[in-house]
Amino acid sequence: MKVFYIIFLLIFFPISSYCKTTLDKISPNLSYLWGLSILNDKEVLYTQRSGKIFKLNVYSKQNTKILDVSDVYHQGQGGLLDIIIDQDDKKTKVILCLSRSLSNFKASTSIYSFDLIQNTLLNKKTLFTANNPSKSSHHFGCRLAINDNFIFATIGDRGDRTNSQNLKNHSGSVIKILKNGKDYNNNAFKNALPEILTIGHRNPQGLAFDPKNKQLWLHEHGPQGGDEVNIILKGKNYGWPIVTHGKEYGSGNKIGQGLSKFGYEDPVWVWVPSIAPSGMIFYQGNMFSEFKNSIILGSLKFKRLHILTIKNNIPINEKIILENKIGRIRDIEEMNDGSLIIINDEKNGGVYRLYKE
Repeated sequence: MKVFYIIFLLIFFPISSYCKTTLDKISPNLSYLWGLSILNDKEVLYTQRSGKIFKLNVYSKQNTKILDVSDVYHQGQGGLLDIIIDQDDKKTKVILCLSRSLSNFKASTSIYSFDLIQNTLLNKKTLFTANNPSKSSHHFGCRLAINDNFIFATIGDRGDRTNSQNLKNHSGSVIKILKNGKDYNNNAFKNALPEILTIGHRNPQGLAFDPKNKQLWLHEHGPQGGDEVNIILKGKNYGWPIVTHGKEYGSGNKIGQGLSKFGYEDPVWVWVPSIAPSGMIFYQGNMFSEFKNSIILGSLKFKRLHILTIKNNIPINEKIILENKIGRIRDIEEMNDGSLIIINDEKNGGVYRLYKE
């Protein structure tokens, strides 16, 4: 797959020119939020890295703490990270991705499930724990997506780039596991751990299915430059650190063997310089019809939203909104009415709703 060099086509898009657009802070001031998921037509659940989960009515602004996870490794980039909701007519399951505190001051990326009953999370079950605990507090990844009976999750390289090409550890990979926690073998690579779906990732913090074709998309942080958007295909190697558009921090020295190499999957979009992307959705609503079927993602570095227009399964241009309006944008979701719910991870951060009146 060829990389498309459209990285300089930035359009700063005045959404307020179409009709009155409102950006409303709908939660109290809360520090270092990370993950967000839609519960129903009115409510969302979201996480705080220190270990707390909150339920918020986005219209009445009623905010309720429903759980404090006790075994969270809240150091550096670690903590209680992503959250996703899986529900049917009988049960509502809440899936969490977190850096889990282990012995000897080490941590490992773990995935838990709970039953949500009223305002209580019960019946905790450990679905997955990465096999290489480390004292590093960097690059946990930890974005979640669900499709059919499977959970997909990103596992960062934990600050050790050699992990990403090692089929015998989970770091630097995308995994695919059963929602019920039973054993499943992806058979994605010869002699790989059974959970591994793809390898060669650095620190992926965006993961979403295109609802039109059920194709899984991912974005990830490069080092100094080289943030990527990738389409995730079973058994593919996405290159880090052998193939990258990024450079060494400070020195700007080359990393790896070039920008593209036979046997490694090229990104479909690259940011140079880095924007530090986080969170990702495919917008489906009508409230912001100009964004329909586009990817919306946050930028931590530039404190704004990026809108990627998709044509024939390829991003073709990019628009920018909300620059420096709410700080470092960590995650985003779409309500059923088409409004956007956005969280940041500032010290005095919170949850915001962007909507048209």
